Amino acid sequence: MLAAGIWLFIGAWIIGYPFNEPAVDAHLNEMIVGVVVFLVAVARMVRQRGPVSEIVVAAAGAWLVAAPFVVSYGDTSKADAARINDIATGSVLILLATVSLLLARVRRA
Repeated sequence: MLAAGIWLFIGAWIIGYPFNEPAVDAHLNEMIVGVVVFLVAVARMVRQRGPVSEIVVAAAGAWLVAAPFVVSYGDTSKADAARINDIATGSVLILLATVSLLLARVRRA
């Protein structure tokens, strides 16, 4: 989760999003979600895990998957890269949160 949070924060520069109006929305979404995921991951390292952190990460991932359809990223090829990045990273976050919830349930049983 730490790596996903860092990737969301710096990915726009690595991929090379254009910093015009539609792409700014994509980058802003990714930065906000990246900060939330990073802080949740750090909190999980210093305190006992709970289902709330997984739910927050899953919700952040769901937003990343939905964001390209809710917020217009524009029609350029770089906007397509932003869409693919958001959907892929959001799917990974949802998967990580789901696996973590399942492992916690198995561990408690």
